[in-house]
Amino acid sequence: MKLAVISDIHGNLEAFQEVLRDIDAQQPDRTISLGDFIDYGPNPNEVTHELIHHFIPSILGNHEYALINDHVLRSFSKIAYDSMQITKSLLSDLVIDYIKTLPLFLIIENIRFVHGIPPDSALEYISQFPTPILSYVFESFPERIAFVGHTHTLGLYAYDGDLVTFSPIHEGDTTLDPAKRYIINAGSVGQPRNSNKQAKYIIYDTESMIVTVRFISYNARKTVKKIRALGFPETNATRLL
Repeated sequence: MKLAVISDIHGNLEAFQEVLRDIDAQQPDRTISLGDFIDYGPNPNEVTHELIHHFIPSILGNHEYALINDHVLRSFSKIAYDSMQITKSLLSDLVIDYIKTLPLFLIIENIRFVHGIPPDSALEYISQFPTPILSYVFESFPERIAFVGHTHTLGLYAYDGDLVTFSPIHEGDTTLDPAKRYIINAGSVGQPRNSNKQAKYIIYDTESMIVTVRFISYNARKTVKKIRALGFPETNATRLL
């Protein structure tokens, strides 16, 4: 089975629509969202409607969690907090009600999908854990493979039952070792945090165990113009350029 894994769209409709076109061309069996499809960007309603229209299941990201939990929102940085105030003013009641139904994790095809770190955290960053500690994280869930987002950067953590190693993953194919377990970071569709500003997502083939990273170009300047018009923090715009 081929699974498309998308994460951290962050209200970036232009990036998401181009990714959806590419997903259609790749013809995966299912598509799963790792959350953070709202906030930072100008089109949270439209992005959510696209998820619903395309029957893409999603989990809670920390930004969806903050929308419905004031304690989480108060932990945000000033930029993220100010962004959420604008995002709240844009969201319809239908979208808010939909977000309230989302789980913290999903298990599909015996693969775990969680926003931050397994087994079920939407808030913690896997990149902040030293690799020796991550062996305990791997022991906290039974599935051989988990997908995460949250950091907006691509990466692959491998566990051989003793040691955890990290390696970056790049555009193209990476074949997994069937003797190891993995946590795979799917990067970001709508808010990249590295020098390459293209939208990014992953296709995973469960039979061949091949992870394919896709880089997708889109009209970022159109998104930036809308971000600025709505009064979001300028960082939200400059990160896209």
